[in-house]
This record gives sequence, C-alpha cells and structure tokens, in this order.
Amino acid sequence: MRISGRWNAKDRAAGLLLSLLLLTGVPAMARERKVVQKKASAPVDPQNRAADAWLDQTPGSTTANHGSDTTLQVRSFRTGGVNQNQRSLVEFDLSAFPSSGIKLATLSLFMSTAPGVSRTYNASRMTSLWTETGATWANRVAGTAWTLAGGDFAAATTTTATGTTNNVFLNWVITADVQQWFGSTTPVANYGTTIMDATENSATARTAIFSSKENATEANHPSLTIEYVPNVKGLSATAGNAQNILNWTYPPEPAVTGATVLSPRNGVLIIRQPGTPIPATVAPTDGTVYTATGCPVLSGTARVVWSSNTSPTTFNDSAAGDNPNCPPVNDTIYYYKVFAKDAANNYSHNSGNFSIFIPLITATPSATVANRQAAVWLAATGSGGSLAAPGIIPGNVVVVSTNSSIVHGVNPSDGTPVFTPVTMGGAIAGRPPVLEGDFSSIAHNVAYTAGADGFVYAVDAANGDLLWMTNPTGLTTNGYTSGPGVLVKASSGVSYTRATDLVVVGTRNAASTTTNRVSGIDGNTGATAWQLIGNSGGNPAMDIVAATPFVDYVNSTVWVTSLSAGGVAQPSLWKINANDGTRLATANLGNISNSPFVTVADDTLFVGNDAGTLYAINPATAATRASFAAGDTRVVGSPVVMNFTSPYTVIFSGATTVKAVIYTAGAATFTTAGPGTWSTALPGGCAPSAPLGYPGFNKIYVGCTLGHLYQLDVATGAVDGNRVLDTGSTIGDPTLDVVLSRIMAGSSDSRVYAFTYPF
Repeated sequence: MRISGRWNAKDRAAGLLLSLLLLTGVPAMARERKVVQKKASAPVDPQNRAADAWLDQTPGSTTANHGSDTTLQVRSFRTGGVNQNQRSLVEFDLSAFPSSGIKLATLSLFMSTAPGVSRTYNASRMTSLWTETGATWANRVAGTAWTLAGGDFAAATTTTATGTTNNVFLNWVITADVQQWFGSTTPVANYGTTIMDATENSATARTAIFSSKENATEANHPSLTIEYVPNVKGLSATAGNAQNILNWTYPPEPAVTGATVLSPRNGVLIIRQPGTPIPATVAPTDGTVYTATGCPVLSGTARVVWSSNTSPTTFNDSAAGDNPNCPPVNDTIYYYKVFAKDAANNYSHNSGNFSIFIPLITATPSATVANRQAAVWLAATGSGGSLAAPGIIPGNVVVVSTNSSIVHGVNPSDGTPVFTPVTMGGAIAGRPPVLEGDFSSIAHNVAYTAGADGFVYAVDAANGDLLWMTNPTGLTTNGYTSGPGVLVKASSGVSYTRATDLVVVGTRNAASTTTNRVSGIDGNTGATAWQLIGNSGGNPAMDIVAATPFVDYVNSTVWVTSLSAGGVAQPSLWKINANDGTRLATANLGNISNSPFVTVADDTLFVGNDAGTLYAINPATAATRASFAAGDTRVVGSPVVMNFTSPYTVIFSGATTVKAVIYTAGAATFTTAGPGTWSTALPGGCAPSAPLGYPGFNKIYVGCTLGHLYQLDVATGAVDGNRVLDTGSTIGDPTLDVVLSRIMAGSSDSRVYAFTYPF
C-alpha cells in the first residue's frame, strides 16, 4: 500500500516485477512506463552511467568518498557550533530511452532506517558533473572542488516527508527535471539528483539510511519510474508539384526493453507552418481531440493539417492526397512536426515543459523540379546548439556538440538517435573528432570532446558511455573552446613512437595572454602524456588557443595556432613534437583563431589570420614563404586545399566572400588572378562559414548567416546550388558523409539539417 509518498517493500517488489515483464500481444505503444534500476541479475539493466554516493560534512570526513558504500545517508546535525550534515547523490543512465515526451517521473529510494522524528527531504537537480569515485563533501571529481562545498544543485524540485517507519520506499516526483534532461526548451545536463534534509543543522542528529545500488538486495536499489510517449522515428520528406510527402516509422513495441504499455498507440497529429521552423512551445494539449478539417490554427501560422486515429507511416500533403483543406503552395518552404498520440490523446511532448525533440522536417514544393527541396532529416540539439561542424564516422554516427554541455549522437541515414544525449561538465564548442573502433587504439567507436570546464572527455560513440574524463592541466581556469586534434596510431609512421592514439588540446585561459598551454593526452586512458606551457620551460609566451590543432602525420608533429596578445611580438603558430611535446618552431603571424592545414605532400602549410591574410608556410621551419592580404577583414576557418600535389588550389572564407587562389610549393607569391582563381560574394550579402570540400571534388560548400547552405563550383566560384534551412538563422560549418552522400550543418536555431549532395 502506498501512503504519503511511501511504498512498503512488498508492494514495491510487486510493482517492480510487473513493470519488468516483457508484454506480448499488446498493440504498438503510445504511452509506456519503465522502471530504471541498476541490476546485476537477469533481466540485466547495466545502467553504465548510473551512480550514487553520499557526502559527509563531518570534520575530518569532508574528503572521504562513499561511492562504493551499500548505503546512502542523509543527516541534519550541528554540534559544538560545527555543521555535520550529510547528503546523498543519485544519477540514472537514461540512454535506453528513445526520443520521447515525458509525462511522469518518480524517484524512489528504499529507507531501511528512518529518522527518529519525521523530516522533510528535498530532491534537487544537480548542476555540476560529479563522479561516483570522486564525489566528496569538498570535491565533485577527484582534485576538482564543487562551486559550493556539499554539492552544486538547483532549488528543490519537490519534497517528501520521511515518516518514522523503517523499510519503506520514499518517492519524489521529479518530472520537471527529467523533462529538462529530455530536451525541453531550456535543456539541461543530466547530473542526477541530490537528496538532503530541508532543514539542516539540527541540534539532535536526525539521520535516514537508504540502500544504494551496491546493496545486496536488488529490489531495494534506487529507481526512477518514467511514463512517456515515444516519438515517431526517421521522419523524412519528398517535395513534388504542390505536394509534400512525409514518411516515418515507429519504435518497436515496447520502445524500451522491459517497459509496460499503459495505453495503445492511436495515430499521429501533424502540424505545419510556412516560412520558419515551428517553435518548441507550439504543441497540442494532452487530452484534447484535434481535427484537421479546415486546417485549424494551433498557434500563429502553425496549423493542424492531419489527425489520424490509425497507425499510418506516410502523409501526402496535397489537395489530391490527405489534405484537401489547405494544400501546400508551390515555392513556399514548409516545416512539419509529427506528434505520436495514444488512445487517451496524450501527445509525444513534455507536458508543461515543451520539448524541442519532436520530429521536425522541412520541404519546398515546386512546379520546377530543380526548385524542389527537402531535408533528409533534422535533429534538434537544444538551446545550446553549436555552429561547429559535426563529427562523423561516415555511414555510422554523427556526433554533435553543444554550448549547453550536451553531446548528441544521431544516425547519418535518418537522423534517429544512436544514443540518448549525454552530458559533459561544460560547454562543448568545438568539433568532436570521431574514430571507428577498429581504427582507434581504445578499440571503441570514440568521440573526443573538450569542455569549457577544463576537462577532456572520451565518449563511446556507439552508446554514449563515458570512457574517461580528465583535467590535464589540473586547473579550473583553463577551459577549452576548440575541438581536440587526434593523432591516430594506426595511421602514423615510424617516427611516432607512442603506443596509443594522442589527443591534443589547447587552453583558452582568457585571464592570461602568456601562460596558455597545449596538452597531449593518452587516447586510451586520459593520462597526460606531455604539456607545453607558455612562459615556462624555455617556451615563449602563449596566448589563448581558439582552434583545433592540426596533426602532421608525415613528421609526427602537431601544429597549433593561438592569438598573439593583440599583435604583440609573441608566437601565434606553434610546431610541436607529438611524442614528447617539445617545441620545434614558432612564428608570429598576428592573432589566429583558425586551424592550419598541411598538404598531403608535406611541402606547404596554409593558415589565415584574423586580419584577413592567408599565409603559405614552410612546414620544416615555420618560415613564411608567401602571403596574400585578402582584404576581407579575416580568414574564417581552415583553408581547403583541393589538390594532392602542387600547384594547389586553396579556397578560404573571409568576412564577406569565399575566395580561391593558387599556390605552387616553394613560390614567393600566391596566384590571385587568372583561371582557377575567383572571389564570390554569397547571395544577399550573407557572411560565409568555413568552406568544405576535398581533393578531387569539384564542389565547395559553405553555410551562411541568412540560413542557406550554398554549393559553389571549384573552377569558377559560381553558386550553382542552394538549400534553405532557416532564413532567420546562421548556418555553421558543414560536414560531409561521403558514404551516404549527405551534407550536414548546425544552425543557430539549435538544429542540425541534413541534405543529399551534390545539390
């Protein structure tokens, strides 16, 4: 029997057994319930990122870790003028859940020992990353303190009374927190929950003891019961003449192994809006029946164009198809949202905390075949979306970083999640390099990321597991805004003598123009292999590193760019020995916020500075061979070299144009006029992103600040293709999947768009 937020052990065990039964013969799901709990026995729920620990304020115990204890403790106590409170932390791995609308989430802890008098316990969302083996009252990770001792957390989400009965479950409804972890309009990182006494510092010690996930009785482990409506999968569109056809699939039934189907699926609701993406706050109301007759307005210009009570997998938006009420008009871009619903008309969005992860697609019908456009897929990334190019294993996974500490992994074929978004300890602004498991020395599909919190992370790109995390500098002032560079052992020559892959990062310590540093990290373990520190060990001063290091495989060296203290005579181009971090050469080229590029023949390094000058550098000495003042304010991103051998066609973006010049290895000048050279201003005067292309391909792709993705001819610079993403947004650096012929780019509207290329 459940009383005042408590379940007795018998009813709790029965509920767990029921929820873990795999039901058969049930209609495909719409609303489901899943109990998330770390288990070792069948059916195993490994919960790889699950963690729990308790923190002790008692003097002499503030640095003690209790992550492996079989209990969790909460205490309110103050004696002799000294606070001696205790708090517990719990985190669940939600990677098994598909993209869903969260309807209810309840955290349960088994209280084996109750306090002597009933207390009120708060459940609060944690706001900093912590580790089970490193969390103490003083530290969140070994060697890294909490912002405030005792844990970093938000205001209490909810409370419950403990009572004084032993061996009962206490329950906290934390729906709002789980909805935020699952892509609300203000998504936040899943760092778990802290349980603490609402009135700490009692004169008499008031303690409750709970079972941790290490407890011998599995049924008593911490659990999180979630009710949810799964979204449809693989939403795509095909544009035609006065018609757009949408297609999708459904998750298996149930969507999560061991889940209970509460209410059968009952079709979909489709909303359409012209011109701009449908805002996250535009969503149907649970329990409301909608009809598409007359295409009623849901909000603004968003209309209901279809409502089905069956289980369709396609929608023909046309007068002759499924929408005679308000068919699409040619040469108008339309955005669609598809909501799954159950028999009680619960829709697949976060009730009361609007979800960005509703499947969204865009298509433009036209009477002219060449003018028809449709995205292959769209993937939402949340309010912290990044304009950095996504990382990719072609045909396998696309890894997208964000400025809100969340990393996404999606299938490049259809945009469906490969793993549920995972959380780092700080914003991940740079491109995450991604390696295949049979190619990386760590033997995993791995994505390496570097965060603004000063930590570097290795994430399993197959399931989102955290393989390792490390703060190579040991400081809190050294964050990262650029992606790591990776030297892959399997591709290295004999001059690279380390046994594993090397991850290279450069710091952005905004408080110093002289003591920034570059770290080489063991790709298998996260151990620091070496560091080059500005103004230390005979090295000159180093300003912030704002771009991804470039690996020269021929010479086993790493090229790093930096600012130069506003033009002060200190280096901004660094050549470093990848084996030991020794500085081999430097050059002062003014502030550089972009990555360099070394040719395959290893005869020229190209790099552009923030004043708009492109350089050709001797990679042996770092001496300048040639320069070209492009007259376009700055050079954006790394130059693209379209040839394997000299002479080289070098394409780069400036503040307002994309340019192509020619350079012959060893020459004292660039060729900036004549055949093969050009300067192109994009339509509407929009500013370009970094260009994307590769040797032997005859097209170049650039994003644009007016929401377009443009295709340029390499020989002439002519714009010969265009895709509209969102005209109210800036489009970031694109990525190509050469296996699937997909091009992907992030947008400031917090989505990643994918199209088939060439256009």
